[in-house]
Amino acid sequence: MSPVYTIHKIGLSSMGPVPSEEEAGSNWMQKQFSRVTRNLRYRISGEGHSKTPDWFLDKFAAQTFTDPEEPLYQAKRSKLFCGLKLAFDPTLPGHYHWLAVVSLAILYNMVFVIGRAVFWELDKLTAVWFVLDYLCDVIYLMDTVVHVHEGYLEQGLMVKDPKMLRLNYLKSVSWRYDLISLLPTDIAYQWWTPGSCHAKRLPCPVIVRLNRLFRLPRMWEWFDRTETATSYPNAFRICKVVMGILVLIHWNACLYFAISYAIGFGTDNWVYNITGSRNETLAHQYIYSFYWSTLTLTTIGETPQPEIDAEYLFVVADFLAGVLIFATIVGNIGSMISNMNVARVEFQNKMDGVKQYMAFRKVSGELEARVIRWFAYTWAQSGALDEENVLSSLPDKLKAEIAIRVHLDTLRKVRIFQDCEPGLLEALVLKLKLQVFSPGDYICRKGDVGKEMYIVKRGRLQVVADDGKTVLATLSAGSVFGEVSVLEIAGNRTGNRRTANVRSLGYSDLFCLAKRDLWEALADYPDARATLTERGCQLLRKDGLLDEAVFENAQTTQQSMEETVHKLETTVDILDNRLQGLLTNVGEEQAKLKQRINKIELRVLDTEGEDTDSDDMTSLAASDLRSEIGAYSELPMISAYNTSMHLLTHPMPVRERGHSLSVERSSGLLNRAPEPRSKSLRLKRVHKDTSK
Repeated sequence: MSPVYTIHKIGLSSMGPVPSEEEAGSNWMQKQFSRVTRNLRYRISGEGHSKTPDWFLDKFAAQTFTDPEEPLYQAKRSKLFCGLKLAFDPTLPGHYHWLAVVSLAILYNMVFVIGRAVFWELDKLTAVWFVLDYLCDVIYLMDTVVHVHEGYLEQGLMVKDPKMLRLNYLKSVSWRYDLISLLPTDIAYQWWTPGSCHAKRLPCPVIVRLNRLFRLPRMWEWFDRTETATSYPNAFRICKVVMGILVLIHWNACLYFAISYAIGFGTDNWVYNITGSRNETLAHQYIYSFYWSTLTLTTIGETPQPEIDAEYLFVVADFLAGVLIFATIVGNIGSMISNMNVARVEFQNKMDGVKQYMAFRKVSGELEARVIRWFAYTWAQSGALDEENVLSSLPDKLKAEIAIRVHLDTLRKVRIFQDCEPGLLEALVLKLKLQVFSPGDYICRKGDVGKEMYIVKRGRLQVVADDGKTVLATLSAGSVFGEVSVLEIAGNRTGNRRTANVRSLGYSDLFCLAKRDLWEALADYPDARATLTERGCQLLRKDGLLDEAVFENAQTTQQSMEETVHKLETTVDILDNRLQGLLTNVGEEQAKLKQRINKIELRVLDTEGEDTDSDDMTSLAASDLRSEIGAYSELPMISAYNTSMHLLTHPMPVRERGHSLSVERSSGLLNRAPEPRSKSLRLKRVHKDTSK
């Protein structure tokens, strides 16, 4: 016995009892059920989706952040719905697809509930209609659960807490329509048996399901989402208008057949005549009613003459509604068709203007043919779309990310973009201008002043010699050229002139980056500037156009200038700090000086009441003192040292005080009444004395 067989035998004997077929079948069913449940949860909630990583996009594209770790923004799993998280993001594709399913159920009820209520032959397929009706009811019930737990934005974040979602749903008006559409009106089938209607008994019992039409807002929501998401909005609008017209004509046809039943089939020439084997068929009944409704609403054909008042009123109402519908159709479809061709019309007008100019200026036929071919190529490649105007309303961040994704295949091939920082790439992408060159066009010639650098997006270019025949190199998508002339490398013997001839082999699409835009973008990214400079130096060394001595001297000079600038910046910072300290000290000294001046003023005012005879002299001295104090208080903010020197060189004058009035020298003043302080009172006192 071989060792391999022995090992296998031992392994099989040690595995225990073999499960029966029933147990294996039940385990398989459980695995399949759990697999289907897991896939359904992933489909609805958006979990488990993985994409192939792209290092270039992952580096430069916006990062996707998870929801905050707060209960308000976290969904919870439900035990009743197989662990499904009861929080549905309306922005996900799964929600949009679910709305499409709900719209189909609503459209079914819009068409067949009214049709089956009137055409009794249509309502005889009872078993089929039961299956479809209650399938739509199940979709309605599931949509109610989804609608209740639809997320909404609060402070820019998607709320996913089930309790908050239910409260938000109850605050809206939608819950009323959803509740009405879910009412079990089919209970009336217990007394009104389906399939019991005929030519003498209308309408059919299915009319009780008209409440299902209250779910129409969900269809309108899907229409709005589709019109926003589709790349052909005008075509979708036309389809939506046509569908609305067909539904209105269908409803009007059902109403005509019901009025014919109410008046009596075959009672006159206006109503539907049910007699005859052909007229009794469902196909003829519906087609004739639809034909009559179309003629009436569109007002484009003759209809049978009404004979009684009810018929006249119905026809008049139909004519008025038809006029409004026809005007709406013509206006909407006309504007949609014109909007579909706006870009083509504008492009054609531009091309016609160029043709007229060339004919007026008598441009040669060969050049005119080249211009026309250029227009044709531009329209075929981009539809003459002006990207700047189209994306002008977006912020720079989104514009840069769109440009990176649109031109991803080109940008990932450019070596200078592979290692640069995301901010530099965004700045450069926003400054790129697309230019289209025809076959044989020279993008640049040797010796021309270089003002732009180029990146090849599409096409092939040739680097040719001065004779125009010898091909030195071939450039393809992702190649970069012209950077040597715009980098202003010191020691370049050609200055800022082109060093090669570059010619377009066929139609070529190139990104053009101006010299000024490049330096503005590189100002904040010295590493990327050094990389570009090094590459330019390699190209110049290869052609022997770099003066190494001048280049090294420029590098040394630049480094010394950078060090000098750094030292100057440091010195300026130190001086600024010292100046701030001096200003603070001056402010404190000035405040103290003002306090001392205020005390002196108060002291001078107190001395005015001591001597009544010297009131005028005192007031004059006080005013002089105030003027002196004001002069000193108005001194500019200078240092304390300068203030002291100013006081020493310009001393404050001392006021002369009068002699004290002693009793010995002025004995007559003892009996003298005190003079009033006010000058007006003293004048009155003198006047009284003279009158005596």
